[in-house]
Amino acid sequence: MIWLIIIVIAYFLNASATAIDKFLLSKKINNPAVYAFFISALNILGLVLIPFGFHLISFWQIVAGIITGVVFTFSYLYMFKALGENEASRITPFMGGLQPIFVFILAWIFLGESLGVWAIVAFLILVVGTIILSRQSGETAKQKKLSRQSYIYATIATILFAIAYTASKYVYNHDGFITGFVWTRVGTFLGAMLLLLRPKNFKDIIGGWREAPKHQTGLLFVFGQVAGAVSFVLVSYAISISQSVAIINASRGLEYVFLLLILIVLSRKYPKVLSEKMTSKIILQKIIAVAFIIVGLIILAFAV
Repeated sequence: MIWLIIIVIAYFLNASATAIDKFLLSKKINNPAVYAFFISALNILGLVLIPFGFHLISFWQIVAGIITGVVFTFSYLYMFKALGENEASRITPFMGGLQPIFVFILAWIFLGESLGVWAIVAFLILVVGTIILSRQSGETAKQKKLSRQSYIYATIATILFAIAYTASKYVYNHDGFITGFVWTRVGTFLGAMLLLLRPKNFKDIIGGWREAPKHQTGLLFVFGQVAGAVSFVLVSYAISISQSVAIINASRGLEYVFLLLILIVLSRKYPKVLSEKMTSKIILQKIIAVAFIIVGLIILAFAV
């Protein structure tokens, strides 16, 4: 059960990184592609693991690892698009509630992981939780349009993350953790380079690189990236040593608890920056929704 200790630490770090992401996306970075680029480009640091067990594999296994990494890059892009237009405490659990469903389907088809009656029950509970979480009252027509758009982005990101995590489990099963991790990180770096092909992204990314030293958010950005990177490594390792990628994914409910607590504290100090509405009624709604999602994820974990 060492994987359980690993993912508790990992999801706390990721919740912290998500809160920082929302803070920066709200006021500091207008183009989500800029954020996705820097996060993905930093994945090239995964090459430092080469001396610790990297070995040669077939051409097609390399291709599988690289494609998996590229998918991760675009997962980040659409997640940041969603975070830029809606509350982190809604988008993150929404994605987490749907992601196990897609992961189970993909793992069942491609990895041979089976689905049972309790898995279906868990899916229904997750759907209820995500519906409760996504409900927002008192919105203007413009806000409703942005809200719908954010959930479209979040759904795309969720599907891409599910594909990437399932594919990474396949890569780790065939190539081992170190080799598989290195090639998927190379793929994520190449995905970052693909973002530069769009002229607007290129301009904003180069501009962001030049302007970064002038801002006082540098340390915050670095802390967020370090937290997110360490979290990703820990989750990847947990996936590699566990029997099922679905179990690891289902345990993500821990992240929503951490995230909700962090945002409740931060929203009181930075209400305008985080744009998180935290009235008693909304907090209760979020708690109920997160409770449904956590129950669904627990059932899902035991259903594997």
